[in-house]
Amino acid sequence: MGDIHGCAHALDAILEAIEPQPTDLFISLGDFIDMGRDTAAVMDRLIEIEQQCEFVALLGNHEEMLPEALTNERLRESWFQHGGIDTINSYRYGGRVEDIPPDHIDFVRRCRPYYETDHHLYVHANFDPNLPLAEQPDHLLRWTLLENEPHEPHVSGKTAIVGHTEQRNGEILDLGCVMGIDTYCHGYGWLTAIDVLSGQVWQASRWGVLRDGDDVQGMKSLAPQLKTERV
Repeated sequence: MGDIHGCAHALDAILEAIEPQPTDLFISLGDFIDMGRDTAAVMDRLIEIEQQCEFVALLGNHEEMLPEALTNERLRESWFQHGGIDTINSYRYGGRVEDIPPDHIDFVRRCRPYYETDHHLYVHANFDPNLPLAEQPDHLLRWTLLENEPHEPHVSGKTAIVGHTEQRNGEILDLGCVMGIDTYCHGYGWLTAIDVLSGQVWQASRWGVLRDGDDVQGMKSLAPQLKTERV
């Protein structure tokens, strides 16, 4: 699943459509907080999903900022300018970072920098194609934008699934060896999820309206590359 950015209605709509099962692997690419109005509800949902299936949450650049904002006033102001105010207001309007529950902070701290399976690699933002994931610079994994141009395949030969770079047209960016699925939900795009076994795509607006399957682009083109894995 791509960047949720506090869009709880979109998340609920996709979860209802997918119905994650205990044997499913469900991966969030990070940036589930900030920008949208319902980060608190999103965090509650993701914590619930941990109990329903095998769930992996990646650390996005917005999640990276949150723990730093707890103790550093200068970094707190920077986070506020990048959507942190929306997160605080989702807990208590006009509140403080102290209003974020400890279990939500703990959830963010549990997020992984990347995830890798036999055929795919998952990072929040971008990667150096010549380095194994364990050696990737943090800034590259969480902050560097994905250019809309040919990307060199990762040395592992695996297809990369990334978020972070907003596709404001609401469509998945398919570069062959890399797919960008941040489709601008907190704006006027969609929250996107992909089943990497079948290539099926689900998209929902920030108001929780599922996109008609006939309108979802790229489903056939994704299928040959997104295979042999679970959600």
